[in-house]
Amino acid sequence: MNRIVRYWYRYSIKHKMIVAFLTVSLLAVVTIALSAQHYYTEATTKDFFNIASGSSASQSNQIDRYFKQLIQSTSTVIAGPLPAVGGRLNANNEAGAIQAWLTGKTPLTSSNKSIIEDTLRRYIAINYSEIESLVLMKPDGELVSSNGRVEYRSDEPWLRLPFSDKPVVIPTYPSYPYQIPVVSLVVPVFSIENTGIVGRLVINLALSELKEIMGKTTIGETGTFVIVSDSDTIVYHPDASLVGKPIAQTPLNDFDLTEPDTVQEVGKLDYLITFTRSDFTMWRNVAVVPLQEMATGLNLATQSMLIVSLFLFLFVILVVPILTRFLMQPVIRLKKVMHEVERGNLNVRVEYHPGKDELQSLSRSFGQMIGRLNALIDDVYRYQLREMQLEVRQKDAMIKALQGQINPHFLYNTLDIIRSIAFMEEVPRIEKIAGNLASFFRYSAKLEPLEVTLREEIEHLSKYLEIVDIRFMQNFQSKVYVNEKFMPARIVKLSLQPIVENAVKYAVEPRNGNASILVNAFDEGDDLVLEVADNGPGMPAHKLEDVRRSLIQVAAEHQAAGHYAARESLGLANVHARLILQYGSGYGIAIDSFPERGTVVSIRIPYRKVRSDNKA
Repeated sequence: MNRIVRYWYRYSIKHKMIVAFLTVSLLAVVTIALSAQHYYTEATTKDFFNIASGSSASQSNQIDRYFKQLIQSTSTVIAGPLPAVGGRLNANNEAGAIQAWLTGKTPLTSSNKSIIEDTLRRYIAINYSEIESLVLMKPDGELVSSNGRVEYRSDEPWLRLPFSDKPVVIPTYPSYPYQIPVVSLVVPVFSIENTGIVGRLVINLALSELKEIMGKTTIGETGTFVIVSDSDTIVYHPDASLVGKPIAQTPLNDFDLTEPDTVQEVGKLDYLITFTRSDFTMWRNVAVVPLQEMATGLNLATQSMLIVSLFLFLFVILVVPILTRFLMQPVIRLKKVMHEVERGNLNVRVEYHPGKDELQSLSRSFGQMIGRLNALIDDVYRYQLREMQLEVRQKDAMIKALQGQINPHFLYNTLDIIRSIAFMEEVPRIEKIAGNLASFFRYSAKLEPLEVTLREEIEHLSKYLEIVDIRFMQNFQSKVYVNEKFMPARIVKLSLQPIVENAVKYAVEPRNGNASILVNAFDEGDDLVLEVADNGPGMPAHKLEDVRRSLIQVAAEHQAAGHYAARESLGLANVHARLILQYGSGYGIAIDSFPERGTVVSIRIPYRKVRSDNKA
């Protein structure tokens, strides 16, 4: 993501605006086109299913009515011609011939066979020319055909059909011997005397009537209606070569014809499939239409959308750069002025025009900023720089003055002479005191450096404590508990010894040396805290409050150059002042005292900062 952002920032705003306008425009057009195509396709599909289902149902009803009409019209043939009114003089030999033969009253002779055949042929000629043949069949297998044939193939579907009291429609199959596709309607024949089944009438129908019914309705340019039987054979298809074949042997095998109202993809084309089922024949009248034919309006809409997108794309390419150049002129002028300011030229002026234009407002604000920068440089920056330099010099001078106040040049050379004499006279205590005093004053007399390591400060403190220990002999005790890891920390020189000296003055001397002083250290967050504790008489509450108030006053006045020079105390206030000057107001000395139990003085210095300095 960051890589893309960096790559994006490489180009100018003008190019970004062009890309943004183009992207938004194209996304809008593509979204509209896809939405229109989606909803138009849904609407087209829904309309097709409605239209095709209605047409298919209408065709199925016509076919059902046609078969039912055939069944009703054959009742006269089944009953046979009625007897003549004139009696024997006008006797009708055809009267009751069919019923008499079917019921077994008369055998099938050549004479009555001719009568039956002639009756069947006259029915075909008068009523239905599409009837290929009529066959009357008795339950014992004896039959009479309208075409005079007595024998049929043993695999004729109506020969194997069991006798039933309901009509049966046999789907398309090739007739014998002419191999003409026919549909057989098998109608049960009942006795006119006791309504028992005495035979059946097989009506073999050519497909001309089905073609006429199915051909009246078309859907699309190549869409077709196909009749499929319940045994998945093709009853009717516009392609006559497929009629009578199982679906598995035809191109329709690629379709799923068991689910209505579906969109199926076959051969990289989408087809709309729907069908209705006949209640009489149980055949499915299936409509198969390519979606593309039903969505011709969608193609026109897509083409129109592409043309509009092309014109919009060209318009954006031609117009956006002009508009962008016009909009970017104030930005370019402002950019040039900014580059001049970046080079240090603050005498440039920004051109702008009053109004609500944000770029003009930005130019005006930038011009005002340049003016204010000039004023700040002239009136503030140089003054503040001199002030900071003066403050730094003043701080260094203050620290040196304070250290000079507590570091008078004692005659440590004289102390070295005293030490030498004590050594020659074999007085070790005087020799040790003189040596420690010489080291003490030599350490104190050096003004540089301002900071030393905690190890150096503690070594200096130890020499002072040895002198105090010699002074009070066995009564005085002192301990320094400082972890070795704190020894590299840096601290303002002569911070510990004045505080310990203060403890000697107010805690050890009043008890004639019968007291203890403890020094320890611990880290607290980013700070290092040093504690000097004694078990002296402590301080009264009002005295402790005065001392704390004095320390607060030191913190408030640490910038006054001559404030501490007049102080007589070289203890807490002096150390506190130097710590604040060196580290800031958050550091320095804190004091706690407990009457008759002792006093604890804490020194807080920055520890993390010191460690980073040491590494550096």
